[in-house]
Amino acid sequence: MKHWMLWLLAGIVALLGGLASLFNLGSASSLTLTLGGWALIIVGALQGWAAYKAPSAPTMIGAGLLALAGIFLGLSLLFGPFGDGRMLQFLLGALLIASGAAKLWVGRSLRGDRVFPVLLGAGGVSAILGVMVLLGVTINFGLVVALELLASGVALVLLSLRLKRHAGEN
Repeated sequence: MKHWMLWLLAGIVALLGGLASLFNLGSASSLTLTLGGWALIIVGALQGWAAYKAPSAPTMIGAGLLALAGIFLGLSLLFGPFGDGRMLQFLLGALLIASGAAKLWVGRSLRGDRVFPVLLGAGGVSAILGVMVLLGVTINFGLVVALELLASGVALVLLSLRLKRHAGEN
């Protein structure tokens, strides 16, 4: 499977997981956490594989950080927080900030490209959500998961299409 296809598949899974979580906010219980958790784990695993196949070190580092953040967050959603709820709050906030930083890291080399503003926005959404969670701003947990999955999905789909376009030029 081509490198760009892994990113596209991860992006589609993230978008589907984000949409499913977004449309199930009313039942923001185990269904949203389960859907979001599995989507994050699958996206993280696919991104980890894509990072392993990445053509450059900056792309590998950024995708690897994003993959680890997704997997850890997915596992914490599925298996619950370690300790009390404050640990999950800290873990979620830190991982969202790491996810935002990873998106910005990957996108930093794409200044002037059409996808740069979208990657900047996706990274900003993740980082802002992380800061809000760390500060204890009251927000629906399912909404946080849904927005993170949607931001990651959009970034991954756009990056995959860019990689495909550049692979065709070479």
